Amino acid sequence: MNNQHHREARALRGMIGLTILAAAAAHTAAGVADDEKKRDPEAVGKGKQASRLLVRDSFDRKLHLNWRPVRHDPTHVSLTKQPGRLTITTQRGSIHGEEKADPFGEGIQAGNIFVIENPLDLKTDFVVTTEVVGFTPATTYQQAGLILYDDDDNYLKWGYEYNWPKGGGQTFVLVREVKAKPDHHFVEGKSGLSHYWLRITRRGDRYEYSASSDGKTFVVYGEKIWGGGPRKIGLLAKNGGSKAAPEVDAGFEFFELQSPIPKRKD
Repeated sequence: MNNQHHREARALRGMIGLTILAAAAAHTAAGVADDEKKRDPEAVGKGKQASRLLVRDSFDRKLHLNWRPVRHDPTHVSLTKQPGRLTITTQRGSIHGEEKADPFGEGIQAGNIFVIENPLDLKTDFVVTTEVVGFTPATTYQQAGLILYDDDDNYLKWGYEYNWPKGGGQTFVLVREVKAKPDHHFVEGKSGLSHYWLRITRRGDRYEYSASSDGKTFVVYGEKIWGGGPRKIGLLAKNGGSKAAPEVDAGFEFFELQSPIPKRKD
């Protein structure tokens, strides 16, 4: 491929929100529109060491991935309220434990769980990252972040929440739910943020969760075991079961899934 073709390919990748880089057919991304699949001319032909997958949505004027929101409510989703971002407006709804039988939440299930089908083999490691802008949770169970989702009773979510155990402020929280049995892992995250980055890195059955306040330095807060590879991966913003929680906008600047994952420095 000559230099002109290289420049054209790079320019095209910069114009779209989705880029899939592949050196083998095995890395095609299920659920991604065919006209948004691109080959990296620098990766092809370099063998298995160069094989990699990058799925990205920049939310620039349209959705570039084949998003399949769970309980989609288009009245609480926008690409124009904050141009260049996916805005999900929180509303009442939960997937916590036996949520359909929960008197506090009156059985209302969380809507607009924005997910794509996992484009990788369920045994393949990956790292998923997002950036959230203009969201500071102000009441119990209000949250926005990443989710690895099999169904309403089996998921792993990592987000920024109101710090209800302390009765004030905000912190990062990992929730792991297996067969409708959730457990919470609060960390000593920064309170008062309105702009932050979230990341989950999968290594086998272990999931490392990290966050950043500048998009450059990520603090690893922990690692938890969760069975199997997630069937779906994506974003969520919700109020939980509280009927008193106000609706608040959470702006997602981008969503990115890549494999293989960077090697650990240690």
